[in-house]
Amino acid sequence: MQLYPRAERILVDLAQSGFPAQDPVPVDILNRFDQLHYHGTDALDVAIKTCGIKPGQKILEIGSGWGGCARYISHASGAHVTAVELQADYHAVGKALTARSGLSDRVTHVHADFLSWSAPQGGFDHVVSWLALFHIPKRTAYQSRIVAALKPGGTLFVEDLYEIAPPPEEEADDFKAHLFPNSLAPLYRYKSSLRTAGLDLLNLEDMTSNWASFTADRLIAFRKNRRSYEAVHGVGGYRIIETFYIKMAGYFSRSLVGGLRLHARRQ
Repeated sequence: MQLYPRAERILVDLAQSGFPAQDPVPVDILNRFDQLHYHGTDALDVAIKTCGIKPGQKILEIGSGWGGCARYISHASGAHVTAVELQADYHAVGKALTARSGLSDRVTHVHADFLSWSAPQGGFDHVVSWLALFHIPKRTAYQSRIVAALKPGGTLFVEDLYEIAPPPEEEADDFKAHLFPNSLAPLYRYKSSLRTAGLDLLNLEDMTSNWASFTADRLIAFRKNRRSYEAVHGVGGYRIIETFYIKMAGYFSRSLVGGLRLHARRQ
């Protein structure tokens, strides 16, 4: 996926900000660069409040990327977060950043495919994920694994994409190449699959309009900052991210994908 090449690029951003490799770096500085989802730490505060995450609780994050969400949640709430990431480069960079932020005792990084990882059964108070589940194939299988990982009465908090309409036939391959929509599904099917898996839906907020505006504004802001970005990451680095931002803004504006924020409880 074009948003996720060159995991080391965050290290360049940190060095440019006065935090060269291996130097300690505070979480609030990391948060300027390590949030790959929409609305940054504001979205994480919603999750913490909605789930009632407390010190000492055990949280599982699926698709943790650089570990930004896991670090912030642990730092803000005092919970322990297990951060599972499929990509080896993002896992390695995320683990190193957690060590540099002094949170290795509260954030555990796991390099694994969630579909095959042996999660502790009933080991987590909450499971969380941001814009990652639609990438994972075999929706029934991964939802069953989420339920099994939750304690009875434990909750799931997710921000994810859903399908509004399939892309035109001539665009199908390009859509797959940019989005990797391995389990993108219509909203009605998304909700019904939760019930089938053994999750009671507590709340679902449709974020489509909000995220359409966010992705459009993000693209405008990124283009305004082109010269500064290219000075650090080069022309090729700029084009990779710009292309992805163009695609996502277009998918929302053309009503191909929608966004959701949900909270559910294990039955």
